[in-house]
Amino acid sequence: MTEKENHLPNLSDKERAHALELAKNARKRRAVLKARMKSGELAFTDALNEEDAKRIEVVSLLKCVPGIGASKAEAIRRLVKIPLGRRVSGLGIRQREELTALEKNGWKMTAQKSKAL
Repeated sequence: MTEKENHLPNLSDKERAHALELAKNARKRRAVLKARMKSGELAFTDALNEEDAKRIEVVSLLKCVPGIGASKAEAIRRLVKIPLGRRVSGLGIRQREELTALEKNGWKMTAQKSKAL
């Protein structure tokens, strides 16, 4: 690959180390956020508004809610019509409202809505 084909920025060793440190810190903050959700300290709706949650996939964040596993998270994703791989920052207003309503309802999907699955 020639230098023109390489789209990566030319970073010095010091700049590269700094970028790696920033990335590591961001992963740690996201892990702490997920742990707070799993412990019940942080509600799903509150987590949606956290800065560190923006880069987390919605399904991954849903799985952090106590009582929601992979199957239920996938069912919620399809119910709210969230594309696979969508991150929290890419959620629309209506999707956020539906997720908030589901949380207020104890994550119980109504019979009508679950038939759509």
